[in-house]
Amino acid sequence: MLHCNKARAIAIMDLDDPYHELGLAPGSSDAEVKLAWRRLSARWHPDRNNSVHALRKIQRINRALEMIRNARDEREAETEDPASAAEKFTVQHTISLTLEEVVTGCVKEVRGEVAEDCAECSGSGLQLHATQCSECRGAGHIRQQLWFGWASSTVECTACQGRGQTRQSCAACAASGKAPASKYRCRVAVAPGARAGDLLDVTARVQGSQRQHKLALRVRVELQPHEFFTAEADGTLKCELPVDGFAWVANRWIEIPTPRGLQQMKLRRGHLNYRIKNAGLPWTSEAKAGDCIITVVPMFPQEFSQEQEAAIDRLVASNSGKAGTSAGDRTAAWTRLVDNWQARRV
Repeated sequence: MLHCNKARAIAIMDLDDPYHELGLAPGSSDAEVKLAWRRLSARWHPDRNNSVHALRKIQRINRALEMIRNARDEREAETEDPASAAEKFTVQHTISLTLEEVVTGCVKEVRGEVAEDCAECSGSGLQLHATQCSECRGAGHIRQQLWFGWASSTVECTACQGRGQTRQSCAACAASGKAPASKYRCRVAVAPGARAGDLLDVTARVQGSQRQHKLALRVRVELQPHEFFTAEADGTLKCELPVDGFAWVANRWIEIPTPRGLQQMKLRRGHLNYRIKNAGLPWTSEAKAGDCIITVVPMFPQEFSQEQEAAIDRLVASNSGKAGTSAGDRTAAWTRLVDNWQARRV
């Protein structure tokens, strides 16, 4: 019993120089490390070496290989790009804004679920502490009988991939590496002038089964299509607006929609395009918004009613017979010119 405890203590101890234990120079490649380990394992395996020091030696060899691999894994983790590491542990979320919310700013509530790494196994799905491989009894190699029976060869243990140790499945997550889904929620304040594709970094509170903590959220902004506005890259809004043809002819005032609400605008006969300053989206600067361009489409009835016909006749008569006005004087002059022309032809 004392001998077994001593052997176990040797197996878990750290070596001063794992490369020296394998007969290698520091910084040797992975291929060189694996080749040296195989060569020494074949030499010192207890099934092939009857020396009293064989078991101790094979344990030191396996420990040296494990220390080298762990050191290289740690160096790779330290040199990992911080941006990519942050991206890995950041949950992506999307919020959809109306053009009205882009103009005024808003607060959106974000909710969701996230399945994080299991705290018991750090997301590996395996127990953190390794145990001796039951297939090779910690040697990393197994003896394979040849077909003629009296000879055998030594091959790498496939159960532990030559490490001599294995890790059992994590019972807390059933080897999935993931904890039960946790719910998160937070309120996202969106300033005026948000654009499609903008990224907002916020923190959400997670209420999980294992622990309560905070979660980094990266919220992407997208814009909803509008019923009648179209947005240009500079924040200019465009809208096509049907208007009463008679109101357009009469230069009447009408109400037009803008993201900030209805606004009064005077129609001008003969003009179809109108520009409303600073009524668009605040994409040019924080203090100045784009313009809103309204294109009016005068709508006239396809057929006039009797009442409309009578009203138009009265308008025609009043316009052509009213002297002293530009329209009346010009119409009267034209009538005289045509009458004189007709008289000369007769």
